[in-house]
Amino acid sequence: MRGRSSMKTLLITAGLLAAMSVGGASAARAQSIDWTNLMRALGNALHSWRISPFPNRTPTAVQATRMPAAGTSTRAPTVTRTLPPTRTETATRVPTRTPPATRTATATRTATNTRPATFTATPRPTSTPIPTAGSEGQIAFDTAEGVPPQQKLASAFLVFPYIDTTAPVDTRIELMNMSNEQISLQCFYVRQSDCVEIGFFVSLTANQPLSWSAFEGTSNPLTGTSVPPLDTFGAIGELKCAVDASRPDLSAHNVLQGRALVFDKNTGETVGYGAIGFQRLSPGSYTHIVELDGFTYESCPDRLHFQVLSNQTGGPSSTLIAVPCAEDLLTQRPTESVVQLAIVNEFEQVFSSSFRFSCFTAQSFSKFGTLKKSVLGTDTAHLVVRGVSSPLIGLVIDRFTGQGGTLHTTANEPFLEGGRSATVIFP
Repeated sequence: MRGRSSMKTLLITAGLLAAMSVGGASAARAQSIDWTNLMRALGNALHSWRISPFPNRTPTAVQATRMPAAGTSTRAPTVTRTLPPTRTETATRVPTRTPPATRTATATRTATNTRPATFTATPRPTSTPIPTAGSEGQIAFDTAEGVPPQQKLASAFLVFPYIDTTAPVDTRIELMNMSNEQISLQCFYVRQSDCVEIGFFVSLTANQPLSWSAFEGTSNPLTGTSVPPLDTFGAIGELKCAVDASRPDLSAHNVLQGRALVFDKNTGETVGYGAIGFQRLSPGSYTHIVELDGFTYESCPDRLHFQVLSNQTGGPSSTLIAVPCAEDLLTQRPTESVVQLAIVNEFEQVFSSSFRFSCFTAQSFSKFGTLKKSVLGTDTAHLVVRGVSSPLIGLVIDRFTGQGGTLHTTANEPFLEGGRSATVIFP
């Protein structure tokens, strides 16, 4: 501060000396002096004391402010506050909500009066799978192809795989007309021992049930029904019946249901089962040739599945019954087939066996070592039956000992898997 005061004094003194020198000049020269420049130089000299020859120091903020000395004039430092940069807001476009598209109503065509459509069933195609064998020689458990026949529905073709008339056993056959018009049936018995067949015709009035004893037969001159007795036939066999429709419509074909009851008159042993039915799929006339191909009629099953009891030593033996799905009743040529068996026990271990038959077979479980409990190791098993050259239809008769050593018998109807083509020819 003292340095700055000395500088001020020096400048003032210089200015005064310059003024005095000018004042002492002669009057002659006074007129030649440029007073404007002189006053400007004096003003600059007086103003120059404000300019400090020393660099400015940035004041440091302290809590206690030191008071300047008395008689010293000091200007208060100017504090400059730096403002933070101002954020410039950018205008954002507000999304507009687009209204959903409005569905435009189309003009509806007015139905014209036309003839009512005739219902035509779409044929269900089936393919014949190639027989395959597993690594252990049993039936391969790949998924069977095709569509099996539907059951418990009114059908156009029925198969009763088990008919017995060997005394004292008899079979009661039951048929039911499910339509409101008269129908005609063509039927054939086929005997197990020599494949001999006996044909006959049955006529049923609207919604009529018909039941008869296979041993005694039945007849009705009013309707034209004539079922021959099998008292001299005396054997085990099968029965096939086809609907001889009076009209090509499917409603005239799919009208039949049936079941059979095989009973022993002496022991009271009874086996009841439902006939396996095949529906007609495409309209047409009855030609005495039943094409079970999945187009004209439903196809035959590819495999039969049973849940059976294993054969116990010394106990009653169950029986497997099978008949070929394809049959030529016109030329009476026997149908032969090889049957493959796959037996799966409760531990999912697989056993296999096979045999050959013609026309009809009734095989006791005791003939197959793979169906014995001592071999399977379990009380039950899953039995899969498949015909190689021809698809099969059949059932199992379960026999077992109940409480008190009494014999129990029941029919074991199969679960049908897949579909294969077959043909049944009627004379």
